Amino acid sequence: MMQRRINWKISVLSLLVTTLLLCSCKQVELYERLTNIPGAQWQRSFVPTYKFDITDTTRYYSVFVVLRHSNSYPYRNIWLNVGIRNPQDSMRTQAFDLPLAASDKWLGVGMDDIFERRVLLLPRPVKFNKTGSIEFTLQQQMRIDPLPHILQAGIRVEPVAE
Repeated sequence: MMQRRINWKISVLSLLVTTLLLCSCKQVELYERLTNIPGAQWQRSFVPTYKFDITDTTRYYSVFVVLRHSNSYPYRNIWLNVGIRNPQDSMRTQAFDLPLAASDKWLGVGMDDIFERRVLLLPRPVKFNKTGSIEFTLQQQMRIDPLPHILQAGIRVEPVAE
């Protein structure tokens, strides 16, 4: 009888903790997608494309480029042409010099010999004025082609906290 009561209390407590954890989890990002770079050799002709829908035109969003590279990546930065197409708009492209290292130390988060760097693309949050499909493209513009030791590249878009 006593053991049954203890088991029941443990079950109820476990259920409450699980419920609290699930309720406290909230999805922050609107969109995040990474593309595997074939053979970890990013050819300039390989241009990943990312599409997602905007339904809320009243919010501001932060846009990040996400890169995963190995410790053997031979440079401290990466030059990317980033393209964006808003709904019913033409593609606009801009070059960005994104730092990956400072003072001989990789920026971002590392595990073993893999490093992930999220770089805020624009200094201020952006507001998408039209609902519909947004498209981003990423093209490496380094002098070397293919660019070695880049494992994944992607885009992250998240709403700015109000």
